[in-house]
Amino acid sequence: MVVSSMTVFVLMLLALIAGIFSGYYLFAVLGGLGVIFGFMFWGPDVFNLVFLNFMGTVKNYTLLAIPLFVFMGNMLQQSGVANKLFDVMGVALGGLRGGLAAACLFISILFAATTGIVGASVVTMGLLFLPAMVKQNYDKSMACGVICAGGTLGILIPPSVMLVVYGPAAGLSVGKLFYGAMIPGVLLGLLYIVYVLVKCHFNPAAGPPLPAEERARYTTRGKLIGIVLHILPVFALILSVLGVIWLGVAPPTEAAAIGALASIIIAAAYRALNLKVLKETLYRSLQTSCMIYTIVIFAGLFVSVFMRLGGGKVVQDALLGLPFGKWGVFAIMMLVIFILGMLMDWIASLLIIVPIFTPIAAALGFDPLWFAISVCVMYQTSFLTPPFAYSIFYLKGVVPPGVTTMHIMSGVWPFVGLQIVMLLLVLLFPQLALWLPSHMIK
Repeated sequence: MVVSSMTVFVLMLLALIAGIFSGYYLFAVLGGLGVIFGFMFWGPDVFNLVFLNFMGTVKNYTLLAIPLFVFMGNMLQQSGVANKLFDVMGVALGGLRGGLAAACLFISILFAATTGIVGASVVTMGLLFLPAMVKQNYDKSMACGVICAGGTLGILIPPSVMLVVYGPAAGLSVGKLFYGAMIPGVLLGLLYIVYVLVKCHFNPAAGPPLPAEERARYTTRGKLIGIVLHILPVFALILSVLGVIWLGVAPPTEAAAIGALASIIIAAAYRALNLKVLKETLYRSLQTSCMIYTIVIFAGLFVSVFMRLGGGKVVQDALLGLPFGKWGVFAIMMLVIFILGMLMDWIASLLIIVPIFTPIAAALGFDPLWFAISVCVMYQTSFLTPPFAYSIFYLKGVVPPGVTTMHIMSGVWPFVGLQIVMLLLVLLFPQLALWLPSHMIK
């Protein structure tokens, strides 16, 4: 029986939606649907595809950067740098209205440039800053939003695991993606800081300053020395990774290895390197890397079957046939990403939409690198929008008494709005994404 591509597309879409809401593990849903539909409409050859997809993923040299970057982030978390920066930056900015929240976001930007792991950043900032902000009578919703939004910056600011996954899926240089995302990622963090300071300026009760006796723990000279002393290791780690990519000395995978070694050296310098820390770091890194690889393998299988059965062509013809112009189609693609981000894991949804949307964007005349950065900025929303909002669940696990899930959910929405603003800035000023990559040394 011959079945049209449109029929297969509708059936796979409905099955995917049912699978998402079924509660089963997402990798099992994607892999299972890929095998079932592949066998039904393609034949036994789909089982060869399972093997080829598995081997292709584990042998992908670029993806080898994932466990190395994950290790780097976990080791830095164990080093205690964040604790030192919290102590100094909290006091240095604590005299401002909203100063603790601004300090949290500033440290989040720094940590984003050293790890692409959202969970590590959200949990670390939540443990350090949320009890302090609650103690100072900060607006609980705003405080939760600050930590969730700041923690997600690591998935955009390089070295980002999302960019490592995106590059091979779209056939783009991971190094160029790193530098393309740098300015939008940092600007987004600065937008968060400006929002918090402005909000607390007009509503002092939302973020009262630290008491004078608390700020007196450090002299001005002590604050400056402390900030410089504890920021330098972070900058050294950033330069060890991004510097070698910028200079053309090494591609991202080798740069990730250099960063992993640098994180070990920093942990040793802070006297935090021991067998227990090393075992914990290796265990967490293995756990996270296996989760990422598993989803990449089975999401890739689903997409391969979907494209093989003509689903990608159906979507492409439908979108290109709309009478809305290139920007109308672009808006629809961003809306699809926003909705998928609410419903499923970012890795799976990214691997589904990138092979489908990238050719459409090229047909519409969009620069591939600019389009990729726009998509990645939009994916920031997926970590803050319920029901599938990683940051909310990570933070919920470490909140102090008195902070509820509703505080967290209500606090993230202003930051979702700021993420949309950042996307509009990238649309209006494409050089925000294209300027740095154009100056890389090849």
